[in-house]
Amino acid sequence: MDEKIERLTEWARRGKALPYSIELSPTLRCNLNCLFCWRYGKKINYGKELTLEEYKRILKEAHQLKVREIRIIGGGEPLLRKDTFEIMKVVKNYGMFGYICTNGTLFSNEIIKTLVAIGWDRVKISLHAPNKKNQDFLTQRESFKKIIKNIRSFVNFKKKMKSDKPKIEIGFVLNKRNFRETISMVKLTNKLKIQAFFVEPITVYTEMGERLKLKKQEAKEFEKIAKNAYSIANNLETNLQQFFSTDLTEKTGKMTEEIKKLVKNKRKDFLSIPCYEPWWRIGIRNDGLVCPCGFLDQNTTENVREKGLEEIWFGKYFEMRRKQLLNKKLPKYCERCCTTLVLSNQLIRDELSKLL
Repeated sequence: MDEKIERLTEWARRGKALPYSIELSPTLRCNLNCLFCWRYGKKINYGKELTLEEYKRILKEAHQLKVREIRIIGGGEPLLRKDTFEIMKVVKNYGMFGYICTNGTLFSNEIIKTLVAIGWDRVKISLHAPNKKNQDFLTQRESFKKIIKNIRSFVNFKKKMKSDKPKIEIGFVLNKRNFRETISMVKLTNKLKIQAFFVEPITVYTEMGERLKLKKQEAKEFEKIAKNAYSIANNLETNLQQFFSTDLTEKTGKMTEEIKKLVKNKRKDFLSIPCYEPWWRIGIRNDGLVCPCGFLDQNTTENVREKGLEEIWFGKYFEMRRKQLLNKKLPKYCERCCTTLVLSNQLIRDELSKLL
């Protein structure tokens, strides 16, 4: 049984379990200016970033809590911090699964070789077009050539060092500028010998994001494109099959019908919970603020600078969020939940239903 599901069943049966995953967002700074990003056109308060020593303490506590997975994610570009690689080494020294989401422009051959050597598990690279013109337009910087060069370096070093790690995943933010290029993206992914290709419908944060979102007819057109792209995906790990209907692309930025039904349902058992994030994951922002997922809760009362992970995980704040979701009272930030996360929760619910 998947250990994440196992820990969730412990919550259902015994009312208590250890966290499975921790998300770290080391910085809000970024070297690109993507048109669909939450940062686009905004003045950013970068805050006081956690230090390397604070991250080492956090990871030590995570190991003691038997956390299995550390995900280093965005907000900004994590590799703008020179010590992110030191954080990654500590993760692997503790034997935890390591994942990083990056725009892929800041790697060097030395760093890539090191990541292959330490057995880093997964690298998700944001690539939103199969050509320089559209990719560089969407990121508002020169990025395409750098990304392709670094992907090829990963493939070459893995071959030389006889390693299948890290797995390389492409994250493709779907929007009206690139949706017709999806088949070409799959062809490029296969050509580059990448292991995974995932489509992420744009989450609308800004007016620019609203303009880039697929309209109803475009979402219908993408339904056919997704089917054709899936037919040539070969052995790629992908979620293209989830777009054989228009639901995910049309509902981005809105509450899906599935979640509406769960909220309206009067059942208050573990299988009717709309979102399981507070039962298995801790999200730690760049300034130490803590919430259950990647969407920053402006009302969080917890900070890893003030409390340890165990105290936070079993404390009042997380318990309050769990009770809210059990009682179908979703926090305001849930309205912007990305549709792929909604689907992920459905898959968790399906697995739990077999066991509970």
